[in-house]
Amino acid sequence: MRNIKPRYVDIAETLESELRNLAPNSLLPTEDQMAKRFGVSRITVRAALEMLENSGLISRLRGRGTIVSPQKLVRNFSPYLSFESDMKKQGVDVTTRLLSFDKDLRPPTRVAQNLDLGEDEKVSRISLIRIVNDQVICHDHRYYPASIARKINPKEVESRTCSEIVQEAAAAKIRRVHWDSEILSATQEVASALSLANRTLIFTSNYVWYAKNRVPIETGMVSYRIDRCKFRFQERMHDDIDDTQVAAYSPSTMK
Repeated sequence: MRNIKPRYVDIAETLESELRNLAPNSLLPTEDQMAKRFGVSRITVRAALEMLENSGLISRLRGRGTIVSPQKLVRNFSPYLSFESDMKKQGVDVTTRLLSFDKDLRPPTRVAQNLDLGEDEKVSRISLIRIVNDQVICHDHRYYPASIARKINPKEVESRTCSEIVQEAAAAKIRRVHWDSEILSATQEVASALSLANRTLIFTSNYVWYAKNRVPIETGMVSYRIDRCKFRFQERMHDDIDDTQVAAYSPSTMK
């Protein structure tokens, strides 16, 4: 028996082929206009548009309509660059917005292990988002030991790089970074910050920044919208590292 595609899938495929010939931010017809064109209900049109939006091909903006999404932002992971340095190198303008600064928190188990904390030690946490072209790209949870956190002015994350701030507070340069990445379902807090539905899949990087002698000075989690970002890893064949780069290593190299 032949499988018949749902009508909304057919419509989504037709629109996808047409999007390739449209410039970024081009305004698409309204739902009513599409419903009339394809001879279907608005509910069917919405299902087709939701498929395209989940793929990152279009954006539906309140008060503006449906537009062709800009090209996905590229996040480079090798050589390792902080988010700010990576965007600056690409000539991308980024706005950082502080969401909260929470003091004296009992750290989650992973955070306590990453920062090598004692049983009763507390941490402070900065929560922020990054915005490019009026779109939220990623959300950060950044954790600091109390000795470093007390020297940080959280509002500065909106005007300075996070790496500069923590190095100044720790009176030490970042020498190494460890990170691992995975696809996760967004928690309610992260989904809200990213303007996503709860449990939407996101790309998450967990990291630790180390000073000399592998002393951890910051750890955190950066969650990216996978409909607005793509990720690049390029192998380097030499050891030159400039001031915006730090050596990276995986758990297998930690001793």
